[in-house]
Amino acid sequence: MSDIEEERARAEIAAASARSQLTGTLVDIQARLHPRALARDAIEELRETGIAIARRTLAAAQHNPGPLIGIGATLVAIFARDWISDAFADHGTTATAASAARLDETDDQIGEPQPQEGKSDE
Repeated sequence: MSDIEEERARAEIAAASARSQLTGTLVDIQARLHPRALARDAIEELRETGIAIARRTLAAAQHNPGPLIGIGATLVAIFARDWISDAFADHGTTATAASAARLDETDDQIGEPQPQEGKSDE
């Protein structure tokens, strides 16, 4: 074999190696760009980010628990506001004399004043 043929054979071997390496790279890129792979990677990233945020929040809460207690108390107040207002409501009271007099003057159904007996509207 001449030097040209040996050089050509080495070039063909190098080209075949480069083609196989390029094919492998393209297969990897296609696998990464597959919708399921993208969704899986996004979910993995979200999970890692959520875990990191939770760890930082826990460390901050252990260092300074005041804001966390305030946020917790606010959430309890928001979600339990009906129960809290019922707990402090005065359910067992009867009408006082002043409120009873007002009830006599108005109709319970529509809230309009009722004519008193013995008097005309004239």
